[in-house]
Amino acid sequence: MKRKFLITGSVLLLLFSCTEGLLIDMERISSDPVVEVPRVVSFVEELTLEIAWDSDPGADKYILYKAEDALVPVYEILYQGTELSVTDTDITGEHRYLYALGKVRGTVLFGPSDPVLGIGSSVIRDSLEGNNTKDKATSLVWDLDANIYYYRSNDGEVIEDYDWYSISVPPRRKAMIIVTQNGLGSGSDSWMNYYLEGHVTETIVNSNAISVENYSYEEKPFYFLISPNSSEFIGNPALGGGGLINYRISLNSIESL
Repeated sequence: MKRKFLITGSVLLLLFSCTEGLLIDMERISSDPVVEVPRVVSFVEELTLEIAWDSDPGADKYILYKAEDALVPVYEILYQGTELSVTDTDITGEHRYLYALGKVRGTVLFGPSDPVLGIGSSVIRDSLEGNNTKDKATSLVWDLDANIYYYRSNDGEVIEDYDWYSISVPPRRKAMIIVTQNGLGSGSDSWMNYYLEGHVTETIVNSNAISVENYSYEEKPFYFLISPNSSEFIGNPALGGGGLINYRISLNSIESL
């Protein structure tokens, strides 16, 4: 939305004396707000969600909308003002929430944005985070306790956790790794998948040993990923849902090939 302004002689004098400030202000006046989704962080604090967004020089204020995830979400205003973040503590455990961001300039509302999914939970992320990428893989040298989650909103937006691990295997040896999902019997298919680089993804069988083999003649690092099996977390693939599970991962033994 472009606007025209008449610049008088007095304004020109002010322009020359305060050029940088006025240029910044004129740029702000000539630019409409950009509609962008907020950032929503889940599982950091119990029953708390952190929502944040970037400053927009074209906006006079921001409006954050919130709804419980449903087939037809009903949004209410959670916050309006000039701050760039909101801590939402009006949270119920194991509920899915949607947040959308609007921006106001004058009397005109820009947006709201597409919704972003957040998860209310009384459980927080494990102490190994953020090992969501290979470059931040957790070294497996002892027993570790962790959790993993998968959630999907009714309109298909997904929040999921990935856990990368690394293990150093001596030459001509194999490492035997055991993954145990809490509350699940031994020998049952877990809710997790296992991917070792260079191999196919497989379902983890609860408490059954996984072999990582080093056929070379020097010690070698291996990287593998544990990810949620979405079909186990969502009962009806046409609807929203999800959950969080706890598991233990252990280096059970180092054996000869």
